Amino acid sequence: MKHRGQLNKTILITGGAGYIGSFLVRDMLAQDYRVRCLDLLIYGDKSLQEVIRDSRFELIHGDIRDKKIVRRALKDVDSVIHLAAIVGDSPCQAAPKSAVEINFKGTRILAEEACTMGVNRFIFNSTCSNYGIMKSSEDAAEENHEFNPISLYAETKIDCEEFLKTLNGDQFCVTVLRFASGYGISYRTRFDLLINSLAFEAWTKNEVTLFSADTWRPYVHVADMCLIIRKVLEAPLDKVAGEIFNAGSTIQNYTKRMLIKILQKRMPQLRVRFIDTIDDRRNYKVDFNKLKQKLCFKPTKTIDDAFEEFLDSFNRGHLTKDDFALNKIETLESFFKEKEQDLQSLN
Repeated sequence: MKHRGQLNKTILITGGAGYIGSFLVRDMLAQDYRVRCLDLLIYGDKSLQEVIRDSRFELIHGDIRDKKIVRRALKDVDSVIHLAAIVGDSPCQAAPKSAVEINFKGTRILAEEACTMGVNRFIFNSTCSNYGIMKSSEDAAEENHEFNPISLYAETKIDCEEFLKTLNGDQFCVTVLRFASGYGISYRTRFDLLINSLAFEAWTKNEVTLFSADTWRPYVHVADMCLIIRKVLEAPLDKVAGEIFNAGSTIQNYTKRMLIKILQKRMPQLRVRFIDTIDDRRNYKVDFNKLKQKLCFKPTKTIDDAFEEFLDSFNRGHLTKDDFALNKIETLESFFKEKEQDLQSLN
């Protein structure tokens, strides 16, 4: 009897060494898929060391803008899960040319080659940041809600979505996942994400600084991000072909003030400094009912679960200040500023 993964040819995960990708690689291997990873390895390959010798896993070090590398990575691939990108507002601001080159042009090259080489499914990692600023906090954005991007990162994702619509067809199934803001521990944990950053700041200082406390944002645990991707990958084509899904859970829309109250239940003595600012003007709630109804997604993790995981990992020494230093926004900005010329188009 065949296992579930054996029913599929090799899947390609771009950005497989990153925050979501390193978790997803293990999830797919656990489901007995054969997994190929294409990654520029900006942060090295430490996040994949545990799986590097698995006979079902292959790592290709390369750039999604390099057509030769892309064709090699796509050989005999049935499905692509496209995560590779310069992620987040600050890194994109630090290296705007590279952000456009990698996030949009790289996606175009990868998708065009995948379509030409007979890939059946193409799952694209987009973002709820596309909604930007909403006029009313009473509303929650459904998939047809207008875009109001306020960052280059979101603009590149919107451009990718528009392009991918033109490729979707009977033989090339494109699914777009607009993910909520991620949180939780991964094999390359990011600390530029709000919930992760709050947990670290609270543990190290017993104090947090909160900007624009009453702005809304949706959140989703990295484990649930991977579950959503797997549900799309294994869904009948007629349920996901050409579809766009807000990817998260409606019950996990929170203001920053709400997040702090959850954290304070675990750290009652935590001090909080509230600062009004318009540096980050994003303010949006999102409706995720389409995903719930069509693919029966329910979150397996909560914000409280994540705070518990982080505090336990810090106390046990599984995560340290060194992990935080590797992920600071300043470190990312410095890297992209230094490598701007190196990361220009290869074609």
